[in-house]
Amino acid sequence: MATDSSGIPGIDEAPTLLRGIGSNIAAHRRVAAITQADLAGRIGRSVQWVAAVEQGRRHADRLTDLLRIAAVVGCTLEDLIGRPVDSLAPGVRPPRGESVDAVRAVIMRSAVPAQADSAPTVDDVEGRVANAWSVWHTSPTAHVMLGETLPGLLSDAIAAYRAADDKRSAARALAGAYQITRQWLHHIPDGDLAWIAADRAMAAAREADDPHLIALGAWALSAAYRRAGQQDEATRLCLAAADELKPHIDSGNPDPDLLAGYGMLHLAASISAAQSDEDGRAWALHRVADDAARALGGRYHPWTTFGRGNVDIHGLAIYAELGRSRDIVEYASRLDVDDVPSVERRARVLIDTARGYVQRGEDESAILVLLDAEQVSADEVRDSGLVQDLLRELLHRDRARARAHVRDLARRAGLIAA
Repeated sequence: MATDSSGIPGIDEAPTLLRGIGSNIAAHRRVAAITQADLAGRIGRSVQWVAAVEQGRRHADRLTDLLRIAAVVGCTLEDLIGRPVDSLAPGVRPPRGESVDAVRAVIMRSAVPAQADSAPTVDDVEGRVANAWSVWHTSPTAHVMLGETLPGLLSDAIAAYRAADDKRSAARALAGAYQITRQWLHHIPDGDLAWIAADRAMAAAREADDPHLIALGAWALSAAYRRAGQQDEATRLCLAAADELKPHIDSGNPDPDLLAGYGMLHLAASISAAQSDEDGRAWALHRVADDAARALGGRYHPWTTFGRGNVDIHGLAIYAELGRSRDIVEYASRLDVDDVPSVERRARVLIDTARGYVQRGEDESAILVLLDAEQVSADEVRDSGLVQDLLRELLHRDRARARAHVRDLARRAGLIAA
């Protein structure tokens, strides 16, 4: 193990690790007779990104990137990282099993009419959807709380839709129930089921013929496309939905929900563009969203929390997706998100800041920021796939000054045995 002059184990390990993974990627790519351009196209990244990773100037800070690369070049993840995955983070826990299974059962059985003595009213479902979104944005343990309530809410929303005479109103309530379910599944995370919920939300929004809900349906689906590595399709979807929504917005007196939807679609598109290393396009889309947020004044959308502060938070996310570690840390130091009404959004600021510190090799700062994020939202940190990827890298580097905090958080996140 490498040491510096102070004798601290692992202090110089990060550059060696990056070069090792990068050279392994290059070697397996050449054996497979695949060019950098071919690899980039098949994993949804730019040629510049692939070249920087292979040269050790940048690292793939998402495990999913390495998994996609391994699949394309025909090797295993262990071949790329040079050691067994279990040695990095043994004991990975599954998503919140019982709650996810209950939600899955409701979704999969929705085509089969269930017998019920009386169906809930549409107004009741809409009130419970609003309450669920409030829990999502205000509770540090929202993942646990919604895991207990979403199966019943979604089941009742389906029953209310079936029993309703006014199908359009019932479809609006059903779209809302699927939207909050999709949000929860995306963060647990259970990507496949989240995609189904997003698709159902969009179908209900189309039936309701509600421009606001259609926009939010596209926003939700774009997250599923991004997670599947389809960044270009995610961007296309968001911009097409924004074009569809725009004629409904009165420029003289815009409806706040429609304007927030328009802005949120551009924020989502900016992240997709950043993940494709389209720096200029990402910031151009971000500017459109910023204009929409300024027009809203101090308002925040109750579901997406679109507003000025969330636009700023997405600016940090753009830097993080572009791998601009110095800009991440500097930008984060200027952010003031205390007024953003969402613990999930405020925790995300800290998680993305930790990404910057990990990229810079400042492991002690990274873990301290993650501990701050855990105080804001324990569920968001412990269930986050991104946080788990960061912890895997910190566990691998195993630097003495960060070691105790890293291992403690990894245990709470279920990455290593207690």
